[in-house]
This record gives sequence, structure tokens and C-alpha cells, in this order.
Amino acid sequence: MMHSITWEYLGVVTAVLSTLVAAPLAANFMLLRSLREDQRAAGERGEVRLAALDDDLRRSQIAIEEVRGSYTTKEEWVRETTRARQQLDRLTELMSRIQAELEQSHGLATQFLRATNAIIDLAERLASDLRR
Repeated sequence: MMHSITWEYLGVVTAVLSTLVAAPLAANFMLLRSLREDQRAAGERGEVRLAALDDDLRRSQIAIEEVRGSYTTKEEWVRETTRARQQLDRLTELMSRIQAELEQSHGLATQFLRATNAIIDLAERLASDLRR
């Protein structure tokens, strides 16, 4: 018996097929929607983590520059030590000259003191001669 396709038969077949297709289709739709939301949330979390990492990287770079600035290289240390040694040598030479000048001044001061004492003695003799 061959059934002719009538609207009623087509409606029944469509209703049966739609129930067979609708449930898995709805499940797939819900699953895809859930996956999309999870991907959005993961993307947002990833952006937050990337921003935090970027901030940490900037802070690390600043800290590295501070450390680099506070420590000198070996060449700079040798240069600074050499310059300090040269200044110390100049200071030692200056102190030696000052000491020599003081020793000369001490000799001059001794001679000046003797001359002053001789003048005082002479003045006292003259004063005593004038009194007589």
C-alpha cells in the first residue's frame, strides 16, 4: 500500500523528526553558548593577567635600572680609584710643601725671635745708659 504524501502525513513526519532533531540541536546550541561564555571569561582573565604581567615587567625594568645605576662596572671602579689616588698624591705633595714651609718659617721665626730679643737687650742697655 502506497500512501500518498498528504499534508497530514507530512505534518506527522515533521513533528516526529522535529522532536528527534530539536533536543540535540537545543543541547548543541546551549553547549556552544556555554563555550562562548567560557571563552569570553577566559579572555578577560587573560587580559587581566597580561596587564599584571606588564606592570610587573615595568617594575622589574625600573628595579634593574636602579641596580645598574647604583653599581659601577670594574672599569669605572678602576677609573675612580685611579682618580682618588692621584688626588691623594697631590694632597700628600701639598702637605709636604706646607710642612717644609712651616719648618722654614720656624727657622725664620727663631731668627726673628733672636733679633727681637737682641733689639730688646740693646734697648734696655741704651735705657740704662741714658739713666746714668
